[in-house]
Amino acid sequence: MRYRQAAAFTLLELLIAIAIFALLGLASYRMLSTVLASDEALRRQEQQLRELVRGMAALERDLAQAGARPVRDGYGEPQAALRGDNEQGMLEFTRLGWRNPTGQPRSQWQRVRWQYRDGQLQRVYWNVLDRAQDSPPQQQVVLPALDGLRLAFLDDNQQWLDSWPADDSARQRARLPRAVRLVLQHPRYGELERVLRLPDNPAQSPLGNPEEAP
Repeated sequence: MRYRQAAAFTLLELLIAIAIFALLGLASYRMLSTVLASDEALRRQEQQLRELVRGMAALERDLAQAGARPVRDGYGEPQAALRGDNEQGMLEFTRLGWRNPTGQPRSQWQRVRWQYRDGQLQRVYWNVLDRAQDSPPQQQVVLPALDGLRLAFLDDNQQWLDSWPADDSARQRARLPRAVRLVLQHPRYGELERVLRLPDNPAQSPLGNPEEAP
């Protein structure tokens, strides 16, 4: 009777095969890790770009509907229709076109403030125009990561100012600059500059003069 000799591997052959499979597994892991890291980086970049585009679109939409409607703050002091300060990184104004799909008893005017705080670009708004001390602001984070914000305001003499209004007269409080320049310092995209033109003849509320507001 004939017996077939069973195929067998020596210890050296087994070690070589294991080493080859280990190298193949390590190479596959490194390749997969690189692909996953690249995909994650692209996702973060896409998210930051989407946030930036959406935030700038919201700011441009607000400024496009800016109106000559001064307000009163929580202490009854008159505030300009638009006021801004480069040093404080703040831009506050009144805008028209606040949608009211649920029919709430409120105005279509909205007081908003864009500000650079705690490394973020924030949008703050109030549910009323002429505020009381207990009128709480609502805050939205538009850009969660920002390195800086600079502002400038174009007057009728084509001069860029670091703050608005130029003085505290009632006439200036009811005026808007011709344009607003924003320079954002983004951690990924660097310095981004936008010049946003304001309406030539902005709408004015019947209570456009804060001295006449109740």
